[in-house]
Amino acid sequence: MEDRRAYAFHSFMRAAILCGFSFYIVYLVKTGGMSHYLAPHLVPYVKASAIALFVLAVIQVYLALQPTAGNESDCGCEPGVRKSKLSHGAAYSLFLLPLLLGFLLPDRVTGSDIVQVKGIQLNASNLQTQRNAGTRDDSPEKQQSSEEASRGKEDTEEARLKEMFKGSRFTEDYAKLAMRLYQNKTILIGEKGFMERLTAVDLFAGNFAGKQMEISGFVYREDDMPKNQFVVARLTMQCCSADASPYGVIVEAPDAYSFLKDTWVTVKGTIRKSVYEGKDVMKLEGAVIQTIKEPSSPYVYPYAGDFADLGK
Repeated sequence: MEDRRAYAFHSFMRAAILCGFSFYIVYLVKTGGMSHYLAPHLVPYVKASAIALFVLAVIQVYLALQPTAGNESDCGCEPGVRKSKLSHGAAYSLFLLPLLLGFLLPDRVTGSDIVQVKGIQLNASNLQTQRNAGTRDDSPEKQQSSEEASRGKEDTEEARLKEMFKGSRFTEDYAKLAMRLYQNKTILIGEKGFMERLTAVDLFAGNFAGKQMEISGFVYREDDMPKNQFVVARLTMQCCSADASPYGVIVEAPDAYSFLKDTWVTVKGTIRKSVYEGKDVMKLEGAVIQTIKEPSSPYVYPYAGDFADLGK
């Protein structure tokens, strides 16, 4: 009888833990908190796992209610060592503690908290070796294009843009995107294709110098930044919150000091090349800054559509 009660107790405990995780997933979906942990393309799989966890919980309850549960005869083929209550408690706490923290702790942290841990990336492209390869490839092609242009073979606006935006075999798609963005009066870095657009502009920052750009994000400041500067930043997520990376652009404006850290803003300014901590970076000069409402999710995600549609 004692064995049956112990067996039923452990089955009910497992069922409770499984139900807890299943309900926690449902809770995140209902409250919108799932976007703080996973990229959208993974959410359907997590929803399916909630159903699977609930089914397993039902099976554990069914096993616990069986009259012969825990009354199997001892055939002597298994070791007779029984775990202590302390061992069982420690094992269950490994599951119950994170579940409890999940319900009690807030679903999100401020963007600046993540930046302080991971550091801010001011080179969106982060492709220095590929950029250098593109520069080496450009010289002979530019000479050839100039000769052809002098003969009047490619005397068109498209030919001029192709000459301006030449990438290596690694950056060809970004070069084409940069061509499309360059033709816009104001380059809008929206949530859709955020990193792809920002990378294209950063790769060819010299060509974009003097153009207007608009971007939204949260305010972040490094300790050594002057009062008229801050970084407008976003968190990029590839898969889950563990791989989140902060990227941003330096903003320079007379009233920059008046915007507090983690304030969400839209910034419109003139693209200029600059140097920060010995690295070539892009900045927005003479920026007009407006406070906006914080979005439901601080993250931006990789563009899942046709790359050729970006920038149109």
